[in-house]
Amino acid sequence: MIGGRELVSLGLNHRTAPVEVRERIAIAAPEIAQHFLAIREQSLSEETVILSTCNRVELYAVVPPDDGGAGLTRYLARAHGLRQKELHGHLYRFTGTEAVSHLFRVASSLDSMVVGEPQILGQVKSAFRLARENGAIGRVMHPLMRRTLSVAKRIRTETRIGQASVSVGTSGVDLARQVFGRLDDKRALLLGAGEMGTLVARALLAHGAEELVVANRTWQRAVDLSLQFGGTAIHLDQVDGYLERVDIAIVSTSTSGHLLTRARMASVMRARRYRPLFLVDLSVPRNVAPDVHELEGAYVFNIDDLSEVARAGLEKRQREATVAEQIVRDEAARCYESLGARSADPVITRITRVAEDARVAELERSQAVLADMTEEQRAVVDAMTRSMMKRTLHNVIRQARAHAAAGDEDALRTLGDAFSGEDE
Repeated sequence: MIGGRELVSLGLNHRTAPVEVRERIAIAAPEIAQHFLAIREQSLSEETVILSTCNRVELYAVVPPDDGGAGLTRYLARAHGLRQKELHGHLYRFTGTEAVSHLFRVASSLDSMVVGEPQILGQVKSAFRLARENGAIGRVMHPLMRRTLSVAKRIRTETRIGQASVSVGTSGVDLARQVFGRLDDKRALLLGAGEMGTLVARALLAHGAEELVVANRTWQRAVDLSLQFGGTAIHLDQVDGYLERVDIAIVSTSTSGHLLTRARMASVMRARRYRPLFLVDLSVPRNVAPDVHELEGAYVFNIDDLSEVARAGLEKRQREATVAEQIVRDEAARCYESLGARSADPVITRITRVAEDARVAELERSQAVLADMTEEQRAVVDAMTRSMMKRTLHNVIRQARAHAAAGDEDALRTLGDAFSGEDE
């Protein structure tokens, strides 16, 4: 409990709900402000953050203890024209430390479809920013937001969770780097317009490849792809000439049989003077003859090779995720305790104000004595009485935070009442 309220996280994601459910619950960014307003007007939550992406819709909120987020669950269904039973089995709910832990896992991409992907942290930042701009967060969510970003950064710094390749595209980049070391001065040829070939080509360009040349049986498709990638379209009869010039060739066609035979590629490699050529054959059946790999300077990889790199990368990320999960558990426990302790702030403020009023009143009663002192002497007395007050209240404040952290609202209230002024 935090100040007599419950911190909850509720929602659904790609693991608990199919896309047809997620798209019905999705909240577009322009609509979020009206949801904040409705939640506030219906007193469903004191502070609310809404996170809506293609893979999840989640609400993080500070709610009444006897509600536990039930009101927000009803609201989520009603606001999207659904009956609650339509969400049954799809929604999850976490409270207290588990709610903090879930938020940390989400922001650190431990709960993502692809563990370690970086986009989710930016989406969490945007969700908090929208909540702040709409006045939907306060003394609980503000520090929680700062701690969330800190934990996500710590996990990125202390683990290698986002560094191993887990997709065909980035696996192709990793293999190309093994051959060339760097890609920023390399030219690539995309032969065919298969989906995976396009992914690898896009990844190579994103990682610095200098130029992409596109050849396809359908000329217009080659032109369209070249425009999409800012490259050049060529005809199929120009392929050999370009194989002599480029550094990378991605083959992804629907042609059955070996399009690039050993004899054809032997001629190409001689013209290249055996300068390294990286060939990625993503076609099934294969379009690059397996024995092309035996030619000097030719490095041939197929879809299974890329899949193996992606699988190994996923295993590496999972190992790093184990380390990250321990960080999340430790940080979530500390964070929730500190959030609970912060619920003592209003009581501490009242105790401090009462003590300060008493201190000032005593100094005013002693004006006859203080009047004969110099400014420096009066400043010393003022500082001395402030110090005495702080020393006197030190243990009281510590006890107040301990009661708050333990969720003992009765003890916290009793302590505050004991230090109430006469006018309280």
